[in-house]
Amino acid sequence: MRLLLVLFISLCIATPARAEDAACRVKSLKPAAVQGGKLPSPDGTQYLLKKENRKGTAQIYIGNTGSDELRCITCKQVEGGPKPERFKMQPAWHPSGKWIFMAVERDEFSAPPVLGWNRDLVEGWLECGLWTNMYAVTPDGKNWHRLTDFKSGKTGIPDGYTGPAFTSDGKHAVWSQIVDGNVFKYKPFGKWELILADVGEENDVPVLQNLRNITPDKMHWNEPGNFGPDDETVLVSGFQGDDAQGQDQYTVNIRTGAVRNLNNSPTVWDEHGIFSPDGNKILFMSAAPYADDPKASKVMSIKTEFML
Repeated sequence: MRLLLVLFISLCIATPARAEDAACRVKSLKPAAVQGGKLPSPDGTQYLLKKENRKGTAQIYIGNTGSDELRCITCKQVEGGPKPERFKMQPAWHPSGKWIFMAVERDEFSAPPVLGWNRDLVEGWLECGLWTNMYAVTPDGKNWHRLTDFKSGKTGIPDGYTGPAFTSDGKHAVWSQIVDGNVFKYKPFGKWELILADVGEENDVPVLQNLRNITPDKMHWNEPGNFGPDDETVLVSGFQGDDAQGQDQYTVNIRTGAVRNLNNSPTVWDEHGIFSPDGNKILFMSAAPYADDPKASKVMSIKTEFML
């Protein structure tokens, strides 16, 4: 439902408002025939959808614009591709439209690794990006390429990621990857690094090149939103401090390295920001309406609304 609301509100904020109007007024909401957040292709002819199959495994489906008929591009075993029983998440179109990037559950975590962990808990962590690798696949689901080789328990090797966000020309990507799961030292999500990479092709295969760490100083938790119209400014949820439950919305310039905190509310949870198409507004999830309730900005009792 969250993604569905984002879709409706994004359409609203992209529409010019009269000066006397509020920034955005949502007048009605209605369920879509296809549940979940549709992610349109760059040319607008298709859309992606993540949903669980009958076995409860998250898969990626594709449909034609104007139709509710879906076809699964991750449900069958394909050479070079992940196993059908693995979770697939975070689908993102490459701006060229030739590739779909996504996070896929790694094989070594096909079962709860610690006694007492149930599958629902593991699924929740997978949704946060843990225990995943980045793949690229053609929209027909036939050609797969794994782009990362993350490992668990290996010093200096990431264990999963969130993202990526692409520049409009598709030549650069930004994602966040977890490098230390010590949630006591790095409260409460562990240590994540913000990575910038060049995106190219070799023999018609996408490749990530020239990876560099662009994490702002003392920002142990971060996740990218999207790029602004200048293709230099990426919106990031993060926090430069000891407890990331007070995360804010930041802008990070990938050319100059300039960092700006847009909220400066260290006791309020502000996350999941995205620029409007013209870059003049930001939609994000926030506990600001409940600032008088300290529990509203805590992991186990979070309470948020959409803010503009």
